[in-house]
Amino acid sequence: MSVDFDTYIPGRSLFHRLDPRVKLWSTLLALTLVFLLQTLPSQAAFLTISHAALLLAAIPWRALIRLWQQMAVLLIFILLLQPFFVPQGNLLLVVGPLQLTTGGIGLAVRLALRAMSIAMVVAGLLFTTKQTTLVQALVRLGLPYTWGLTISLALRFLPAIQGLFHAIRDAQAARGWTAEGNLFQRSKDYLPILVAVVIGTLRMSDQLTLALAARGLETTRRRTTWHPLQMQSRDWAFATVVTLGFGLFLYWRLGVGII
Repeated sequence: MSVDFDTYIPGRSLFHRLDPRVKLWSTLLALTLVFLLQTLPSQAAFLTISHAALLLAAIPWRALIRLWQQMAVLLIFILLLQPFFVPQGNLLLVVGPLQLTTGGIGLAVRLALRAMSIAMVVAGLLFTTKQTTLVQALVRLGLPYTWGLTISLALRFLPAIQGLFHAIRDAQAARGWTAEGNLFQRSKDYLPILVAVVIGTLRMSDQLTLALAARGLETTRRRTTWHPLQMQSRDWAFATVVTLGFGLFLYWRLGVGII
């Protein structure tokens, strides 16, 4: 089974043509912004803007829908569990030692929006940046080549494992496998699927090791690039606008006290 480790979606948008170092800087600022936003409207607005930015970058709807599907389990757990562990606001329901409050529900929604916003920001970087240029950018920023490659592969390995899980589950379902009953029984039924995923992951890692070795990962010679990175005027302009915008937000957030 062949596995594609690259989530890059080809395109000619501004986001695709930006220098990867600018995109890394913008991603860092966006992730910081996500954690600084405190209100529900601001979190919802950020997530909406993230969707719009990815659509402007010509990222297809099916990729965004797949991202929501991948995050669905985490979002559901946050929305179901978090409200019972924040005893703030009006009391709505008591289940043993757990209390469902309006403050807990509000915090759960904000955390779910924040988790999805983080996924959107990281996906924007991965959808618009080739793996080779991302590694090259990390190396140009001072990281050793092996470190840059490791970070790049780590960002793409989890989606690859999830794709392997869905492929194995669909293949077993086509052979008559089903998961029925209560939660415990369904978890037990998924055990053969998880075993197959572990075996497939080990095969993937072995293939990846051989591929890296064949490309001289451990070589001590100086590496060259066919297309070296070079900052253009649009890159400097975009980085300046993003940085000024983040500084303006910090002024509003810390000085004026809104958002």
